[in-house]
Amino acid sequence: MKTQLSFRLMTLFIAGLFLFTACEDDETTEEVDVTFTAEAVADATVNVNEEVFLDGSNSTINSGSLEYSWTFSSKPGASNVQIDDAFSQMASFIPDIAGEYVVVLEVSDGNGETDQDDVTIEVISDVVEISEDITTDETWTAGTLYRVMNSVSVENGARLTIEPGVTVEFVQDAGLSISSDNSVLVAAGTEEEQITFTGEQEITGYWRGLSIFSNSVENEISHAEIRYAGSTSAGTYFDAAALTIDQAKIQLSDVTITNSGQYGIQTRRDESEFPMHNMTFKENEGDHAFVHISQLGYFDEASIFDGVGYVTAYGGGTTHDMTISALNDAKYQIVNFVDFEHEIVINDGAIFEFGPDAGIIVRDGSVIKANGTESNKIVFTGTSKTPGAWRGIFIGSSSVDNIIEHAEISYGGSSDMATYFDKTNMVIDQANITLRNISFTGSAGYGIQTRRIGSDFLVENCEFDNNADSHMLIHPEQIDFVDNQTNFNGGDVEVYYGDTEESGSETWSNLNNGVYYFSGSVRIDNSVTIEPGAFFEMGTDVRLQVSNEIKAEGTSAKWIVFSGRSKAKGAWDGILVTSSSVENVLDYVKIEYGGGGDLATYMNAGNLGVYGDAYLSAPNLEIENSAGYGVIVRATRDAIFNGGNIAYTGNDLDDFYTY
Repeated sequence: MKTQLSFRLMTLFIAGLFLFTACEDDETTEEVDVTFTAEAVADATVNVNEEVFLDGSNSTINSGSLEYSWTFSSKPGASNVQIDDAFSQMASFIPDIAGEYVVVLEVSDGNGETDQDDVTIEVISDVVEISEDITTDETWTAGTLYRVMNSVSVENGARLTIEPGVTVEFVQDAGLSISSDNSVLVAAGTEEEQITFTGEQEITGYWRGLSIFSNSVENEISHAEIRYAGSTSAGTYFDAAALTIDQAKIQLSDVTITNSGQYGIQTRRDESEFPMHNMTFKENEGDHAFVHISQLGYFDEASIFDGVGYVTAYGGGTTHDMTISALNDAKYQIVNFVDFEHEIVINDGAIFEFGPDAGIIVRDGSVIKANGTESNKIVFTGTSKTPGAWRGIFIGSSSVDNIIEHAEISYGGSSDMATYFDKTNMVIDQANITLRNISFTGSAGYGIQTRRIGSDFLVENCEFDNNADSHMLIHPEQIDFVDNQTNFNGGDVEVYYGDTEESGSETWSNLNNGVYYFSGSVRIDNSVTIEPGAFFEMGTDVRLQVSNEIKAEGTSAKWIVFSGRSKAKGAWDGILVTSSSVENVLDYVKIEYGGGGDLATYMNAGNLGVYGDAYLSAPNLEIENSAGYGVIVRATRDAIFNGGNIAYTGNDLDDFYTY
């Protein structure tokens, strides 16, 4: 049998300059173009000692003639073969050992201009059909094509070694399984001599795939390709995949998985270990991987994806500390509500998309460290980009190391996060976490929600937008956790009923483009400073009581405002000061739409009441639209109101009443 290869060189421009002389004073020049081309038509597979014919006759030149030179750019190290007629248009060689031969044709126009092309010839020595299970140690050697004829298992502790350069070819629906727990597969190729697992026909999903059920630490696939697998499942509870790993161990390095009929890699439970490095996933019909949540740390940032499909993780909890890398041109997809129960580090640039009602709960005793960067954010979002596409993130860990920064959290709130919680992008419950430079958007409920005291979190330089309910729902003890750089885009921070900390001091920020909404009554039990420009809206029957100390000092340009959520008289009860601290001050403060109910026992309705032996200084004050009195002072109980420039407007009863 003879094999003929044709070449055609790529177009190369060579300009020759020719001088023509006309009459005495008239000289002109004209360019004449000389081109020649060549192209490798096809690679070839031949047998050892089968003559290979090299044909350069398709090379062309439009002026002059070509010179030819045939050389090997690479060949098996032990080969001594030479090319016959290496300087002729037609040449040949007879391969002496199996392996890969790369032949280069160089053509020249004789004036120093050249072009070249190359072709690869794969030389095999024999075809061995594999149809029986492997029960003793066996080595598959280079130079032989191994054709697997059905589903073959490596059993009884046998070791299958596949040498570099071997091609393993599978007939339709055939597969290879490392079945017993102590059996071993070592398929270690090299960068120069890859191992290939492929179908007899190059059809997506043609053969079953490789299945690893062995727990041996010696299992390895490296510098290899797994192509055209994934025709049928590896067994009950599995789907079709190129590589199935179940309660097994295997090292994967420099492996390309392509053209699977469904998944590239799949697992079924959490007890497999398969560290990966420098993998390539492309053109797989389903997701590139379908794995347990505890196995996301096995995907490294050096691996390459084709921009289509996901690394999908199903439910359960983590089993060990892990770092989750950003995928190169791919995203993670989470399909269940999963538990982080260890230290989980998420690298910048990682993108997570969540299926319906999926989410993350960070359990107490665990840690989340999700450190994005300004240019490479971490993203938590829904697979569909609609409010309520997924459930959200539940932070239940008290670790002071918890942090999420430079991230996007969007489209959560598919259902109530847990008992006593509502729909939200994030829950923080008796937990610690730093939230910095994060956007909370598109929730079908809240952006952030808490339910009780015991949490310590920082919201710094974040952004909230397009959330169906309040951007935040928090306890009064948590008001000072929010900074004045976070952008609320016209929305509010809802504060439900309760008391502040019993001691110490805190500052309530002037929210950037946002307001506080007190949906329940709040009592100040410590020293609270309120920044100029802060705006408060109060719900029905809500009262703000100062039991310790308040320093609300606005400016003429930035008044502090306490108003009703509805702009109607009696929309809320008002402010009651019961503290005798001489530091109490309301300056450049407006109080409006109060008087909805009595401020205290023996104190009628009004916008502002000073009760018992309390003290309050009010250098600049506006009291408007009370359904009762403007200001009430119980002077007979030693209450002191040190008023200054006070403007009263639209109060139903007396502007100022003392008794």
